[in-house]
Amino acid sequence: MKLKIYRVGKDFDYIKKYGMVTKSMIVIDEKKKIQNLSEGVISRAIEEAVINS
Repeated sequence: MKLKIYRVGKDFDYIKKYGMVTKSMIVIDEKKKIQNLSEGVISRAIEEAVINS
């Protein structure tokens, strides 16, 4: 599983692939993009990624 955190205003390499965003986001396995970041949402997304890999 590959997990990348992109922070708005600090990281810019995501723009070419995901376009402009106004909030920080997490990308899991370059497939699932999560922009509504909270502890519960992040935990569930990681659990799903581990189960599906």
